[in-house]
Amino acid sequence: MFNALTSEGRAISSLDPFIHPPYYCPDCHHELQLRKTRTTRPHFVHSRNADCIQVFGESEGHTQGKALLADWLKGQNLSPIMEKQLPEEGRRADVFVQWAGNNVAIEMQRSAISSSLLLDRSRTYTGSRILPLWIFDSNLVQRKSNGRWFWNEAVWGSVFSGYFNAVPVLKWSSQELLIVQPFFETSPNRIAARASRFPLSAIKLPHFFTPMNLPFDGYREILAHKYKWRYTSRRFAGCGQYWAGLEIYTRFLSHISMHPAELGWPTPYCYVFQGPPLLWQTLLFYRVIYQKGAALKNILASVQEDPMLAPLIRPGLRSEVYMHQAVWHFLQWLKDRKAVCFHNGRWHVKKELLPEVSVETGWSKDRSFVKMFTVFLKKLETEKRFIGTTGDSSIQ
Repeated sequence: MFNALTSEGRAISSLDPFIHPPYYCPDCHHELQLRKTRTTRPHFVHSRNADCIQVFGESEGHTQGKALLADWLKGQNLSPIMEKQLPEEGRRADVFVQWAGNNVAIEMQRSAISSSLLLDRSRTYTGSRILPLWIFDSNLVQRKSNGRWFWNEAVWGSVFSGYFNAVPVLKWSSQELLIVQPFFETSPNRIAARASRFPLSAIKLPHFFTPMNLPFDGYREILAHKYKWRYTSRRFAGCGQYWAGLEIYTRFLSHISMHPAELGWPTPYCYVFQGPPLLWQTLLFYRVIYQKGAALKNILASVQEDPMLAPLIRPGLRSEVYMHQAVWHFLQWLKDRKAVCFHNGRWHVKKELLPEVSVETGWSKDRSFVKMFTVFLKKLETEKRFIGTTGDSSIQ
């Protein structure tokens, strides 16, 4: 631990070179010792017999990560406080700082955390008018060959928690920050993502609260995903709502592998829905948008009530702001393909989206549409349609 109290009750930091004993624990008020080694920063420790929640200490990586983040904030002319005790019982921020009139609590997360617990802690902060910023340690992410990354299962759930749409991963040993932004889900245990690595010094605190566009060179990934749907769609039989989507195409006396080429593209905010884009877009179009002359608010209400679509909405992303973005961007793509139009405040189906006559015809259209989809995304990025890494107080 980095913080302690003097005999007069004044708060001090172990990183302050001008402190003198005795030192006392802010929790149990037992006397502490100041420990200094060649490999770790100065920190306070209890005696082994002390009865305190802090007696077991923390890992070196957690300690070094917090200290690195504090130094990073000091380099921006800010005044961070490590291990800030908050009014809520038992709640202590790893690093606390005041910035631009806001209170910001930074959590250096080295252990697995469920998305429900992450959301609960985030709500606790926002309820106290504190902006939470979660930074994950690199030990929770492993890089494999061919550009693949393997995430801890609990962190995977946190990626889609609804608090942020990009995950900062800190490698404290090299002082680098990896920003990973989920792009679209290709299967229940695999996603394509935007990712960039930065020196920590190149990133400033405001970057986490403003739109962040990351480069994505994954159009081959998109086409490969579409190819699997065309030629080996049985691989997706384990995905949620696959059989419901298959039933829709059966009504057309067709098969899901011959889906309209306009569907199945990873439009922005597609991660609001679980599963590959084709599944929820098929359900959304044929079960909801097919309603003639529907206003966007009515479409959103229908999505929330639909027995097939509602279970696909990620629990942390049910707030109107996320649903609005996901559905609106999908409608914009359909409008770009002249499948729908917007008139007098309502969305109308302009062109019947019927299954393709053959798998080969659909695949040919997919290859031509990917160029149009690229232009579509670049236009949205120019308009700064992507939100930043963190959400706001609208967490629900």
